[in-house]
Amino acid sequence: MSTETDAPGFHDAAPMELDRTPGWRHFSERGDVYEVDGIWYLTTTEAVQFAHRNPEVFSSARAFDSLGSPVPLIPIATDPPDHVRYRRVLDPMLAPRVVNSMEDDLRAQIQELIDAFVDRGECDVMEDIARLYPTQVILTLFGLPLEDRDQFIEWTESIIGASAAGVAQATPEQLEGAMALFGYLQSHLDQKRANPGDDMLSRVLELSGEDAWTDEELLGMCFLFVIAGLDTVTATIGFVMYHLARRPDLREQILADPALTTPFIEEVLRLELPAPTTPRVTTREVTVNGVTIPAGAYVLLVLGTVNRDATRGEHPDEIDLAQEGRGHLSFGGGIHRCLGSHLARRELRLVVEEFHKRIPHYHIPEGVEPRIKWPSATLHFTSLPLVFAGSNPR
Repeated sequence: MSTETDAPGFHDAAPMELDRTPGWRHFSERGDVYEVDGIWYLTTTEAVQFAHRNPEVFSSARAFDSLGSPVPLIPIATDPPDHVRYRRVLDPMLAPRVVNSMEDDLRAQIQELIDAFVDRGECDVMEDIARLYPTQVILTLFGLPLEDRDQFIEWTESIIGASAAGVAQATPEQLEGAMALFGYLQSHLDQKRANPGDDMLSRVLELSGEDAWTDEELLGMCFLFVIAGLDTVTATIGFVMYHLARRPDLREQILADPALTTPFIEEVLRLELPAPTTPRVTTREVTVNGVTIPAGAYVLLVLGTVNRDATRGEHPDEIDLAQEGRGHLSFGGGIHRCLGSHLARRELRLVVEEFHKRIPHYHIPEGVEPRIKWPSATLHFTSLPLVFAGSNPR
């Protein structure tokens, strides 16, 4: 445990591009609670769980300003007691039974995307699946037109792509994309208010009396789902297919026993979480593991190091399908645990299942080393080419 103020470029210097293991050691080796360049880092399970248990001290309300949202992000950028009211409404709308009802439609969508390249003998996972599929899923959830997919992607990438690690104000590009998305969502809320459908937005709009939401709250929820539900799942699809492509031994195990798909996905989520740090702002002075953090401090909960610490069992830096129950914090923890975790897991499973039905054997071309963009608010490959011999009929 220490305090450091003389390490310029500390965050950006983490070696992440090719292998995240040395990158997360860069953060964990300084200790469990420390400060560098005005940012406080919590890097162990004990320290992060303390923050999760004390949301009144580690506030989310002003921690997400750099995303450029024109409205408060609901519910992630809210604190109790408002947060409880929002989760009470939203949690049932993303429960497993709801995701189950969507599965046939979502499976058909990923099949169609694979059909578009299966006969080519090659694809780029990021371009052909990962950028497209999560957007279609969110549009389906909200009851919005699938033909708007490409515009959604453009807005989302302008918002998230300009984000940098640490404390930052929204850039002009982020603000422009955010305002365009804001206007689009507002127009569709007006349409759904007049002609409700069987979708998540319509169900929230149907709330009445004290439970009714304002347009600002609805737009904040929409904005959060678009930001949190697109880039993160896009990134994880890339990581899942990357590890399957470079580890034929794992792929063969899963092909022989598809039930191993779930523990494999959980291990990839643990090791390659796309949103590896969670921001908070302290509301008062607080002591964590013997280190005092001042009021008003910008704090990063470093989930990437927590997922790999000693509490995760043996060989925490490796995929181990035999340790299915070791868990992770890739969907966050405490009151702000990810609303869409059930949906995200279903998307990932459907991608693996349908890809393997059509293309069971594939690899990364010789000489290609997929890299992630770093520094970045979310970790993801910019490109992931795969080659394969042919296709199996559906």
